[in-house]
Amino acid sequence: MNNASKMAAINEELIYDAVKDLTKDKLEQTVRKNAAAKNFELTDEHLSVINLLIEHYQQSCETRACLAAHDHIRFLEDAYASKGGGKYLYKLFDAMPDTRGVLMPIHELAGLPALRLETDESFGTAF
Repeated sequence: MNNASKMAAINEELIYDAVKDLTKDKLEQTVRKNAAAKNFELTDEHLSVINLLIEHYQQSCETRACLAAHDHIRFLEDAYASKGGGKYLYKLFDAMPDTRGVLMPIHELAGLPALRLETDESFGTAF
């Protein structure tokens, strides 16, 4: 296993370890603290998306790779399809300072490790 593979495996464990025992109360406390530090106006809509993603990680990340951002953004887009999917999510998290996409600001607010492939520079895309 090369260094990149070892690091990816370690980071995947970090995602699951960071969320496996995380309660909604503790998550909300962390998110509110980090939002205040970034002067980000947090709403119930933001918290709903963040809670759903954390539940997804808790249910899905113990037995499979969780750092590839594409699967997680697709999960959220499907979950919020009735509100506009990706367009809704990008608008919701677009105002977060110094971040891009949807998953990057959620991870920063929730205090989670960064995802592998959360940006695709060749397409100019941030998930």
